[in-house]
Amino acid sequence: MIGLGLVIALILIPIVRWFWKRFDMPSKFALEVLRRKEIEAEEVEMWAGIEAQVEAETAAKREFEMKQREKQERAGKVLDDSQSTEAWNKLGIDVPIQPVEREVAPSVVVQQESQGIDLTMDNALKSKGNQSEPDWELVQKMSNLDKPIEGIPEAPDLDQLSEEE
Repeated sequence: MIGLGLVIALILIPIVRWFWKRFDMPSKFALEVLRRKEIEAEEVEMWAGIEAQVEAETAAKREFEMKQREKQERAGKVLDDSQSTEAWNKLGIDVPIQPVEREVAPSVVVQQESQGIDLTMDNALKSKGNQSEPDWELVQKMSNLDKPIEGIPEAPDLDQLSEEE
């Protein structure tokens, strides 16, 4: 009996191993679920990072606003006359020093005379009289602007296009 069991076990072990290897893989549905869970975990981590960044920015903004309020409160305290005299008396001064009044200087207006220049071709040529000779390349290019250039298509006639529509 033991020998027969051993022979059956030796035959069935490779068969069971083959079935195990072949049919123990996850199904396509299970692989899709695992992949979806990984993607969702990455998205959750990304959104957590974004929310932490936004929260840090709002905390920094709140802290800045608190500092500004404290700064305004410290700078904005003005003593009335009785408190001022008490403070000066504690310092040993009987008569408080009066603050210096600022005098505003009158504004100075500078007037410039502007001369009107008529823009004509003659005035333009006269104003550039300090040049010894004109730029002939530029003159040649400017004179050839109305001629078509190879490789560049001509512009469509807009009047004709509007009539067609």
